[in-house]
Amino acid sequence: MPRSTDSPVEGRESVHLMVIGSAQGIETIVQTLHLRGFAHVSEWSIVMPHSSGKLMRVLTRWVQEVR
Repeated sequence: MPRSTDSPVEGRESVHLMVIGSAQGIETIVQTLHLRGFAHVSEWSIVMPHSSGKLMRVLTRWVQEVR
């Protein structure tokens, strides 16, 4: 699967996965997904504020557009 740092290519679209919650909750999910081989920790964004007042991290994946 392409890394989230890959630039857009024709025929692909970005899909964003967000984890929203406390700093500890987010870290637990990101680490668990890493241990299960879903995404390396470095592929996630830095922790950012979310409009709900909680925190979030975002993972971007590129997928083939279905035509």
